Amino acid sequence: MQDHPRVLIACLDWGLGHAARSLPVADALLELGATPILASAGNAEAFLRAERPELKYLPLPAYNIHYRSKSMVANMASQGPKLAYTAWREHQLLQRYIKTHHIDAVISDNRFGCFSGKVPGVFLTHQLHPIVPMPLLQPLANGLNRAFLSRFQECWVPDLTGDHGLSGALSHPPLSGIPTHYIGWLSRFNGQLPAISQEVHIDTLAVLSGPEPQRTYLEQALLAQYPHLPGRHTLVRGIPEEAPPRQEGRVAIINYLKGKALWEAIQHAAVVIGRPGYSSLMDWGLARKKVLCIPTPGQTEQEYLAQRLYKKGRIAMQQQSTLQLVRGIEDAKASSGLQAADSGKLLQQNLKRFLATLPAASAD
Repeated sequence: MQDHPRVLIACLDWGLGHAARSLPVADALLELGATPILASAGNAEAFLRAERPELKYLPLPAYNIHYRSKSMVANMASQGPKLAYTAWREHQLLQRYIKTHHIDAVISDNRFGCFSGKVPGVFLTHQLHPIVPMPLLQPLANGLNRAFLSRFQECWVPDLTGDHGLSGALSHPPLSGIPTHYIGWLSRFNGQLPAISQEVHIDTLAVLSGPEPQRTYLEQALLAQYPHLPGRHTLVRGIPEEAPPRQEGRVAIINYLKGKALWEAIQHAAVVIGRPGYSSLMDWGLARKKVLCIPTPGQTEQEYLAQRLYKKGRIAMQQQSTLQLVRGIEDAKASSGLQAADSGKLLQQNLKRFLATLPAASAD
């Protein structure tokens, strides 16, 4: 192995959440003297290139997931062959990258095909126990998930153990037989940006993300109801393409905000509106925000996370099909809000331990 181990971080391209939480992993690798190489596709690729332009990037095939139906089973069944083929393609491509780019290890954020017998691999996920809407299919889902995870040397969960955990039953308890490490919350903003005064400048900030066409459907639903709201509002479309901001009534519409600009917008908003994606929840928790969560229809993970936090009184929650923005904002203001748990140095400790296991690695 080289003096500076080269670690490929492969991110799933369903929305921007997987790519966003890979940034603190890349930053921590740099601090430990390793060389991170980023890999993804589509909007996630554009996001990574925009946020860390100084890092090397390798393309992976796009999954291009679409949530056309409210049924997760129907969505996955209809796209199953495409998903399997994409996983096979990324696996073949990874073997080539390992040789041509001298990769020493792989950290795969929910890319099941990014494993190899040539170098050690870590699977990064908060879904050790994925929830499916049909109980009869739960044993099958658990079995398939375990089979995929067993191809990796370790599994890392971006959460804490016990009562401080964010993911609940999705990642607790750890899987038996597969080395599992809880590495704490991963936010792209953690440790990178200074705290900003939370003086309110805008009434709401909507941050959109996730697969199409549901991202567009939510954008349209919000824009239809904004005229009924007083105050000032910002909608970030979550599309990392350059375009001038535009104003529609009281709403500023922006395609995309990078690092510090997004952090400032989040901190200066009275209420944040968006999907309860796991990475988004970690970001908003770091900023200690009042949040209105609108799960992607049929996405059981988001529905579970939102319901769990709603029952604890920490967020407001509404369904996209019955969205009542005025009431949702009022409920969000009345909630206790999100707050990040202290993860300490769990990520750095696990990365240092992992790098020390690589062939000829030094534990300095």
